[in-house]
Amino acid sequence: MSFLTPAIVAAYHAVTGLSSVLVPALGGLGPAAAIVMFTAAIRACLYPLNRAAVTAQLAAQKGRTALAPDVAKLQRKHKNDPRQLQRETVELYRKNGVKLAPGMGLGLIQIPVFFVVYRLFVSPTIGGHHNNLLTDELFGVGLGSHFRDVTGDPGHIAVFLVLLTILAALATWSARRMRRTASVAPVGPSEAPAAGMAKVMALLPYGTVLAATVLPLASSLYVATTTLWTLVERRRLAQPVPAVQPVKPVRA
Repeated sequence: MSFLTPAIVAAYHAVTGLSSVLVPALGGLGPAAAIVMFTAAIRACLYPLNRAAVTAQLAAQKGRTALAPDVAKLQRKHKNDPRQLQRETVELYRKNGVKLAPGMGLGLIQIPVFFVVYRLFVSPTIGGHHNNLLTDELFGVGLGSHFRDVTGDPGHIAVFLVLLTILAALATWSARRMRRTASVAPVGPSEAPAAGMAKVMALLPYGTVLAATVLPLASSLYVATTTLWTLVERRRLAQPVPAVQPVKPVRA
């Protein structure tokens, strides 16, 4: 028994209770709608943490931009000594209060929440009892079904293909946003490898499409919902935050 089991059981009762309320109004769409609404509710509760993380990231970005001329001087000074360049760059950022990993702590504390929700939609049993969420259906396809289970039924295949198409569209949106962000970020010589890695990272969103081919349908609905929420949330939070003030450089 995991220490997260009580949270998983509580989440299970919340989703099944929501489903029982929605089924009379939505019929067979009720269970799937309950998954979508529950996922959105969880993300809404985490919004303040994500907003704080993005605010910290914007502050760090402004700080790095303000210090770019100083970093360029250090790069010229220590062009033949990468270790010294790294040490002095880190020290420059530290003196000016520019965090190297802004918002990371706020992201880490959310991991248990996502683990609970994920386990809710993949575990055949919850708290020692059968997970009835996975026996519900969406257009005749069991929410516990995998893509490999429906390859003989064109109608059931269509349900998965629609979901895969949605995930592919969301992945493309996410990848374009990541590439656009990488293209406008100030890049110095020592940051070129990181910029190249950012381009590779832009391919990672398509992993959700691959995941949906092996995960239960319920999990794929969760992935699609949380991905869409993330993209909309990031777009909203990416706007400039008035509270963030430019950093006045302190010379190294």
